[in-house]
Amino acid sequence: MLSAKRITLRPVIEDDWEMRYRWLSDPDINKCPPSGTGIPLTPATVRERTLIYAKSDPSRVDFTVLQEDGTAIGNAHLFNVNPWSRKAEFGVWLGEKSVWGQGYGTEVTRVLAEFAFMRLNLHKVYLSVDADNFGGIRCYEKAGFKKDGVLRDDVFKNGQYVDRIIMSLLKKEFAF
Repeated sequence: MLSAKRITLRPVIEDDWEMRYRWLSDPDINKCPPSGTGIPLTPATVRERTLIYAKSDPSRVDFTVLQEDGTAIGNAHLFNVNPWSRKAEFGVWLGEKSVWGQGYGTEVTRVLAEFAFMRLNLHKVYLSVDADNFGGIRCYEKAGFKKDGVLRDDVFKNGQYVDRIIMSLLKKEFAF
């Protein structure tokens, strides 16, 4: 488990699937993760994915984000871990809307970046974020991520194309 001032990251467990399904069934939350297809997720699909995240896999590490009182508020992960290039892709989403805008995303991002750099000895952590996810972009910038580029009209959602922003953070740039 990883901890910070207000949050703890614990490994995903099989029983997390129902909570994840509830979060992902909310249209406000479902529009944020860049991996969305626009097709509604079934409970079976979310359960199947959660079981995958709960298994040990050297190419990824998945966490459930807990508040101080143990309440689950979201998910965070490093995936596409490449030990040769010493990089991984980063993702975080908060499923409890009541905590949005309170700095939890930035805190989670910093904790997982520190884990990536200090424990996994990675050189770079990168991510993609839809250009209309202003809260996510602000969170990543506050944690030190820099904009690398833009994939123009990369995502189709809500009847229009949206740019996707690529961001990264290098170990030497991270303020420990």
